[in-house]
Amino acid sequence: MILRFSLRIPILILTGLLMAAEPLHAEYLKIQLRVYGLDCGLCARGVAASVGRLDGVKTVDVNVKTGLLEIELSPGNTFKMARLRKVIQENGFRSMEATVTAVGAFNAASKFEVAGSGEAYDVPQSSAKDHGAVQLTFNIR
Repeated sequence: MILRFSLRIPILILTGLLMAAEPLHAEYLKIQLRVYGLDCGLCARGVAASVGRLDGVKTVDVNVKTGLLEIELSPGNTFKMARLRKVIQENGFRSMEATVTAVGAFNAASKFEVAGSGEAYDVPQSSAKDHGAVQLTFNIR
């Protein structure tokens, strides 16, 4: 008697599982970013247009009196905070502190990792020691 092992069925199962899995998207929801020197209407429109072209950006509002950008992001976006800061710099300005609302989880190093972005921040954990995905609003520099 000869036994043959076929890889066809395990490969088909694995292929089906991979096709069913959805790619993990970043889950930034809202960002309020202070931009140093953003006090001119024309400059503000230019920065807002550049930020508005980033993937996942739903709306951008700029307050020239406070130099504050308010960005709302679309669900399932692929947004990265590092890319936002680079766009601000490319427009000749310096990004300052930000208040961020995002979905993520605390990793093994106790940093809050924004889901799907690869970006992590030192954020105080709640006393509940959340495990799994949570939505947080936190400040970053």
